[in-house]
Formats: sequence, C-alpha cells, structure tokens
Amino acid sequence: MPADRQDLGARIAAATEADTSRGLNYASVFRLLRDHLGEAAALECDPLGKGSRIELLKYPIAEYLTLAWNAVDRLEGPAGGVEAAFEALGRRTIQDYLDSMLGRTLFAIAGRDPRRMVSNIPSGYRAAVSYGERTVEWLGDRSARVVFRRDFMPPAFHAGVMRAGLAGMGARDPRVTARQTRFLDAEFEIGWEI
Repeated sequence: MPADRQDLGARIAAATEADTSRGLNYASVFRLLRDHLGEAAALECDPLGKGSRIELLKYPIAEYLTLAWNAVDRLEGPAGGVEAAFEALGRRTIQDYLDSMLGRTLFAIAGRDPRRMVSNIPSGYRAAVSYGERTVEWLGDRSARVVFRRDFMPPAFHAGVMRAGLAGMGARDPRVTARQTRFLDAEFEIGWEI
C-alpha cells in the first residue's frame, strides 16, 4: 500500500518558500535508495531527476517531501510497510547526520550521553531544517516527552531518528512511542537504559 498521496499534498500545501531542508537530508534518502534498490531508483524518486544535492545547502521542503514519499513507495515492500519505510528513512538520516561535520559537532557537545543528545534535539533539528518547533520535557533521568510543532515529516520518521540517535549515543533498549496530536504536530515518549 503506497504512502498516502493526499497526506503528501496537504503537507506540501502547508509549506512556504521559507520552509527548507538541508541537502544532507536528501543525500540520506538517495543513499538508502542506492543501497537497497540501486542508482536508477535514486534518480527516479528524485523530483528533479538528479539523485544528488549539495549537503550543506538548503532546498525547499516540498521537494524533499516528494522525494521521501517516492522513496517510501519503493522501500515499503523491503521494509515491511509504509511506517517501517518512514522509520528506515529516519534511521538513515540520523546515522548520516551523526557521520557529518554537523553531527560530529553534536557528538562532541553531547559526549555520547543520551540525555544530552535528547536535550539537543531542538538545536539539532534547527541545524537541519528551517521550520518547526521542538521542545523537550524531562519525565525522569532516562525518559522525556519531545513535542514537535509544525513539522512536515510523519511521526514514524522522527521515531526512527530518535531511536537510532539514542542507540548511536550508547543507550541500551531505546524506546520511542510516537503519537500524532494534530496535522504537522506530534509527541514522542522516549526512554532508555544505561
């Protein structure tokens, strides 16, 4: 069952010219497609047909959303469904981000401490996209609620980002429960063991 194109259309319609995403996010989608489906899939899923972007430059979020939905349509079979494909995109995005210059800076700031990484979710997202607001509310030493407002990607994508980000910081048994609260808004309950 393909990703919901009506949902994609509504997200694109809600975007403005000021809503951008760094090329690094595009590159992660292209790498995931190449790894699983080959070069042709990366080119075919790209609305511009290029299969690449300059990682530090900013591009329209509407273009990224189209790429992501096209990729999920191709990856849903191997991933085990649409939600799993969005989560795989999120995992790959944070893995590539943590390997980038921006990500290495985040690693240096967080010191491989899952709590500090969670505290830095708002600034990490601000470095990658121009839109939205993210806040963190601590519920305990190893648990928090993260609230996203006006974010264009579905909750499954962000659950993949957070789960893989926690694992990348050395957290054991990272848990992320996502709940969409309104269109473009979501809450995430996260926790982990040490």
